[in-house]
Amino acid sequence: MSAMNPLTFVYLAIFAALLAAVLWRSPRGRLAMIAIAGVIGAAYGFQAHGAYAILLPFLVALVAGIQAASGLIAGRSARFERHEQPLRRGPFAGMDRAKARTLIDQGLWIDASAGDILMRDGEPVTHLHWIADGKAEMIVDGAPAGSCGPRALVGEATIFSGDPASGTVRLAEDSKLWSIEAEALRAYAEAHPDVRQILDHGFTRSLAEKLDALNRAEG
Repeated sequence: MSAMNPLTFVYLAIFAALLAAVLWRSPRGRLAMIAIAGVIGAAYGFQAHGAYAILLPFLVALVAGIQAASGLIAGRSARFERHEQPLRRGPFAGMDRAKARTLIDQGLWIDASAGDILMRDGEPVTHLHWIADGKAEMIVDGAPAGSCGPRALVGEATIFSGDPASGTVRLAEDSKLWSIEAEALRAYAEAHPDVRQILDHGFTRSLAEKLDALNRAEG
C-alpha cells in the first residue's frame, strides 16, 4: 500500500477548515476558519503549481482575516453600562458584544409610570420591553392573570409574528424599561440570523418561565 502524498493532507485540511467554517456558530469563528483555509490553500497552490497559484487563496485569507480582526476589535471596544449588563447577560446572552451593543442602542431606556400600558389585548405588539426595575401585571379577559417583575420581557410572544397580543400588560409601579420598536427589532434580526437565533432561544426561555410562574400561582 503506497503512502499518501503529503499534498493530499494539505488538500484535506483545506476542506476540513471550510467544513468547520460552515458549522461554526460564531461569525468571527467562521471567518477565522475561512482565513485558515485560505492560508493552507496558498501553501498547497505554491507546492503544487508554483507561486502564481498563491494569489487567490491569499486574497481569501486576507479578506477573511481582516473581517475577523475588525469584528474582534469592535467586540472588545463595545462597552456596557451597569444597568445594561443584566440585559446583555439575560435575553442577549451569547450574542456578539458588538451586535448586542448595536441592538441596545436601537432601543430606548425609559422611566415609565405606574398604570402605563405596555401592550393591549387584541392589538399588535408595537414594542418589545424589558423591565430593568419595577413590576407589571398581566390582564386576560379583564381579570388579573399574573405579574412579572424585574428582568422580565414583555411582548416577546408575538413580536416577530406580528400577531395580536393575547392579553394586556400594565405597569403596577413606576419602572425603568428598555424598549425597542417591533419593526427595528425585526429588521435587525433579519439582517443578523445569529442574533435572531439567540433572541428566539431567549424568548422561548422567558415564556417558559412565565408559564411556570403562572402554574405555581394557580397551584
